[in-house]
Amino acid sequence: PALLLLALSSVFIFGDDRRDYFYRERGHNGMSAKNLAIAENLSLDHRFLTFIVRRLDAEGKTIYEPYSRFPIGSYALIKLAILPFGDDLTVKISAARMLMLLFFAGAAFLAYLSLHRITPSSWIALTSALLAFSSAYCLYWNDAISSEAMIDIFGALLVFHGIVIFEQEGRFRQLLLKTCLSLILGWHVYAMLLPFSAFGLIRELYKARAGISTPSSVLCQLNHATLSLLRSRYLALGVIALLFGISLLTFNFANEYFALNRETRFTEIPSFRSMTYRTGVGSDFRDNFTWTAFMRLQFYRIGIMATPYMFSPSFAERLDVIMPRLFVILGTAASVAILTGLMFVKRHKILLTTLALSGFCWALPIRYNTAIWLHSHEALFYIGVTLTLFSFVLLLLRSLAGERLIAALSVAAALVFTLSALRMSQLDHSDKRVEEIRKAIIADIEVIRSMTDKSQLIKIITPPTLGWDKISPVFLSGRVRVRDRETVPSTRTPDFVVTSVFVEGFDQLTPQNQEVFLYEWDDYQRYLDEVIEQSEPLIRSDFDAHLIGNALMYAKDDCNEDDISEKFFLALYPVDESNLSTWSKQRGFDNLDFHFQDRIIRRGERCIAITPPLPDYDIARISTGQFIQLPDGSFENLWGGEFNFPNRLTDDQLIQIDETIAQAGAPIIRSDFDVYLSANALIYVKDACSIGDTKAPFFLALYPVDENDLPADARQHDFENRDFGFHENVFLGSDERCIAIAPLPNYDIARIHTGQYIQQADGSYEHLWEGESHLTQ
Repeated sequence: PALLLLALSSVFIFGDDRRDYFYRERGHNGMSAKNLAIAENLSLDHRFLTFIVRRLDAEGKTIYEPYSRFPIGSYALIKLAILPFGDDLTVKISAARMLMLLFFAGAAFLAYLSLHRITPSSWIALTSALLAFSSAYCLYWNDAISSEAMIDIFGALLVFHGIVIFEQEGRFRQLLLKTCLSLILGWHVYAMLLPFSAFGLIRELYKARAGISTPSSVLCQLNHATLSLLRSRYLALGVIALLFGISLLTFNFANEYFALNRETRFTEIPSFRSMTYRTGVGSDFRDNFTWTAFMRLQFYRIGIMATPYMFSPSFAERLDVIMPRLFVILGTAASVAILTGLMFVKRHKILLTTLALSGFCWALPIRYNTAIWLHSHEALFYIGVTLTLFSFVLLLLRSLAGERLIAALSVAAALVFTLSALRMSQLDHSDKRVEEIRKAIIADIEVIRSMTDKSQLIKIITPPTLGWDKISPVFLSGRVRVRDRETVPSTRTPDFVVTSVFVEGFDQLTPQNQEVFLYEWDDYQRYLDEVIEQSEPLIRSDFDAHLIGNALMYAKDDCNEDDISEKFFLALYPVDESNLSTWSKQRGFDNLDFHFQDRIIRRGERCIAITPPLPDYDIARISTGQFIQLPDGSFENLWGGEFNFPNRLTDDQLIQIDETIAQAGAPIIRSDFDVYLSANALIYVKDACSIGDTKAPFFLALYPVDENDLPADARQHDFENRDFGFHENVFLGSDERCIAIAPLPNYDIARIHTGQYIQQADGSYEHLWEGESHLTQ
């Protein structure tokens, strides 16, 4: 035990940035924020309803977003852990994560105690527990603030420990107590109880049949078997667990039903629909479900769970990222090895079978949920598979090489666990710049939380990048926000708006904030209307996109629900791809997909939404539109648009160009653009320049002094064509000046003809403007 506790202490020591909400990527942040928000909202005022946020609809009614599909025990424990820390969000995050780590350590210790009774060897139990809990999934999710991760695993292993004691000592009451306590924490208990009760009843039937000493009728045998089952403690255990779980779920569902004002049919409440979705009843996901893909994913997860993290090449959730075939084969081989071992094991067969099958007893009934690769935390429930696997392997090694080898392997397992925990603590660390932004977001949230209270209405307009959309439920804990997609009545307009859009010169309530800002609602609404009136749209399609400050605003008149029912994509292509994250570099752009409904404002017949803010790197091109996902998993764009950003000159370059223009004197061609002749290039300049001035391509015909200087393919025209798209050459010198530079050839030029043109539908060209200059020698 001392070596086990010493190894487990490493998970508390490593990861010193657990106070930072953005400590982990992938689903870790979202799950943690959701559960922390639920715990903060848990109170007697709402009859202990578990909900994420409260909103007001158009009629001023309170609308809850409940999450009552799980028992409230885990949320109550999180609530107790964070209660002493007031409104200090960072300390609350740290306290809740430390609580999760305690459950992680407790689960590992329970696994050790149970295996010690089964094997019986303290060294085998210790080594098996350390190796099983050193997997990538266990170490990644060990501090996720969630009722579906370590708390649930702790409850399942607590019940298994009770099962072991019951089988060995016949102590039934302690098993019932542990079962009820564990059910208050989570539902994975049933994955342990189902195989144990089933195999126990089968054994009771076998004993009942063997206990009939004299020949008897079939009816007599059936009565004897029935009485044996009715008196069986296995049946009593299953019935009590089922009734206790139903009572917990009934409380949750009834609470949710009344919280929704009894206006929704019971079968339509969110938690009931979640249950039917997870089991596949009435779920659209059934059409995409295949047993081949499902089993492949489960064996892949078992393979990862059976591999200590320090031996994994990396950690990823997707099958197409990290050596899938290797881990699928490993998981399949491990499952076959366990089934084979169970056939030959003589002692504690029911216990080992229960432990090994518990993961499958969880995954199969809710296969439509565990079949989703994003739900990687579901892999945690295969902990019983890995504990059984390592126990079998170590028992075989002990029979071949003796106890000393196992003792040496225990020390090695402690080292493997520690190094795996150390490696996991280094996962998902961002560069210094990103970490500074994330810390600024947390600091900004602290300021905003201190300036608002639960009686004030808040509207979230545009979550910033780097995870605000995930942490926003925590920020809103206990507060009421205005419901999205509804026209807010004038009598219940929000008090504030929280946004990532920084408006320079605008009255800010949080002038010291860096990433997330607070404005009064009326002031912000007035500002948005002014921006829409003054802005030229970047992309004219189903929605006009306007560039404001550090974000994109979408606006559409005559807006209805159909216009915003699908998801939007926003692909940002950088000038320098080195600015992209590692994940984005694989595709060449930064994807900021978003749901329009999440940040919509209704202004009469107009819909307005603001995307996540633009990144701090220079953007070369923006591609945007709406898309739907088809049943086969592919995507179809409903509409799309693209905008190429001009490059922006540095101050030194602007000074140099201004000096060149001054030295050049009068422009060569005075038309829509003034053209200046510099040393080896033409400089186009226009003041009061708008994006519309640069949309059409430019033509640039250069007539030489000596036609023999022309390239062979240009001699038939008597000039060299230097047509170019203005976006390819343009530099935005300032907010009111467009500057473009086009290189000149190395021969003497007699005449320049230039202008802009558009191509007609019939293939012909129309000049929007043109100018000509004859150069003197």
